[in-house]
Amino acid sequence: MSRATAHVDLGAISHNIQALGALAPRSQFMLAVKSNAYGHGLHEVVRTGLDAGVSSFGVLESTAGIELRKAGVDVPLFAWMHGQDTDFAAAAEERIDLGVQTFWQLEAIAASGARVVPRVHLKIDTGLHRGGADQPRWAEFVTEALRLQALGRLEVVAAWSHLSDTSHSADLESTALFGAAVEEAKALGAEFELLHLGASAAVIDLPEAHFDLVRVGIAAYGISPFGDRSAADLGLRPAMRLSAPVLDARHGLASIAVGYGDGIQSDPDAGAYVIIDGFVAPVIEVGVDETVVALPESAGQVGADSVCIVFGDGAHGEATAEQWAVWGETVGDEIVTGLTGRVRRDFSGA
Repeated sequence: MSRATAHVDLGAISHNIQALGALAPRSQFMLAVKSNAYGHGLHEVVRTGLDAGVSSFGVLESTAGIELRKAGVDVPLFAWMHGQDTDFAAAAEERIDLGVQTFWQLEAIAASGARVVPRVHLKIDTGLHRGGADQPRWAEFVTEALRLQALGRLEVVAAWSHLSDTSHSADLESTALFGAAVEEAKALGAEFELLHLGASAAVIDLPEAHFDLVRVGIAAYGISPFGDRSAADLGLRPAMRLSAPVLDARHGLASIAVGYGDGIQSDPDAGAYVIIDGFVAPVIEVGVDETVVALPESAGQVGADSVCIVFGDGAHGEATAEQWAVWGETVGDEIVTGLTGRVRRDFSGA
């Protein structure tokens, strides 16, 4: 049975990279491609990023970085999500920089036996509480890293952190804390090639956090990192459109071949709708494999040859992924990243 398709406009991603890069012209541009490039297709997005001038990629897990190396990608890669089973030696030998957030990670990297000295980025927690050395232990963390560097077990090349993005004032405070931590580390003998702190929101709103490199994620895919401004407000183009065929239409209702088994929200707000043959069709019920929608009397001959647009860039009257996030009381990141493997991807605008 034909099912849902996610249509990815690589040209939109290229446009967004150019627009966002122009906001931080003195910083290197790292494109985050975690979770299969937020559901948009890892290899296709990486090729697009390279063509658009991206200088490096954030892959989250080293296994994705190794996959890119095997595909011939030769620019810097950064991985920062590590478990007890992470193969640090393999990552180092594939020249993947490693974000280090805990003492055990430092020790494991140093003991990995890599034939290439691992390059590490030391993370301090500046308020998000999503990993990193606590401020009272930062000096101890840096000192241990420098000790291991002196033994030739690793190389300290960067300091980094995440912002909470809870408010402009909170992010300014975190930026100041990060700057102070960097100075403390330098006083202990650290020499950093790179400092990086800001992600999508900071690229747009917080130039104080740009530093040497910015890590851009969801905004590059045309989804706003803000709750009060849409992608359109920011001059960004949504890169994904989700469509699905109509399975049946009768008695003023239609069923479409997409459901929460494909990753769409299972219980959206009562205002949720899709577009079928140009008509607005309110969502009645979302099931695992099918979604039932109401057809307006003026819908005409909707049938099995009709196509439903679930979300897109709004060009055909459809809702965006951001609007689906509002209906589902979540964020746009979840809408696009949550599409499952049975949703076929196709690509245009390469």
